[in-house]
Amino acid sequence: MAENVAQRLRDTPAQHNHITPTTFRDEGKTSVNTPGERSMVAELTLDTPLRLKSGRDNPFRVAVPAYEKLGPTDDTADNSESFDLSHEIVESPVTQDAIVYLDGSLYGAPDSIDYANNSIDVADPNTSSDVYVWYITGEAATLSLYKAIPNSETSNSQRLWKNQLARLHEQEQSKQPEFFSFSGRSWKPYLASDMKLRVYINAPYEVRFEDPDGHGNTATNMLLNIPTEQAQRTVPGLISTVKASMGQ
Repeated sequence: MAENVAQRLRDTPAQHNHITPTTFRDEGKTSVNTPGERSMVAELTLDTPLRLKSGRDNPFRVAVPAYEKLGPTDDTADNSESFDLSHEIVESPVTQDAIVYLDGSLYGAPDSIDYANNSIDVADPNTSSDVYVWYITGEAATLSLYKAIPNSETSNSQRLWKNQLARLHEQEQSKQPEFFSFSGRSWKPYLASDMKLRVYINAPYEVRFEDPDGHGNTATNMLLNIPTEQAQRTVPGLISTVKASMGQ
């Protein structure tokens, strides 16, 4: 049966693409983690089959910032203020070290960052604004990707990738890229229609894809760009074949 399914896959048109944080926000679902506990922060249910592209020729970049809501700013417009962060902020060679929003407006990078004291400076052109910050941290955290059969939580799932964020956040990923490594004839990189791709994190800091207050502020310095090849239609028998391989 597996050979028949493999032939159906080869006969099915597919497109090369990437799954990104925007994909999870717009087409899947995201949630806030519980700091200090392994938490699922993103899930995408597939409409059509997908293959995760592997090897050094298909790298993906990874950065998952800490989130904090600070402020509000004071009552003097354009006054430069310093805000302390709860976690270590580091310089990242792969993405912006910090992104700031004032209420629902993008401020961009802070005016300055004090890496020694873990603080940022911002000059609010208005007054009494909440300060939303996503920043890259060097604190120990683990990120992992899993695939799962529909209607399953921890059973019928398989880990696809796992790594330490503290190392990745300061790594020259253009020179030392992350990539999937699967054996040649493995079904591990395949997800059938209705299967789920899940992102888990265990971190001491809060992780959010967007602010909790409805402003629409998003973590634009978050990177999770997963290279894929996605089929244009369903493939009969694929989910049974993939499920059987997950116990091997």
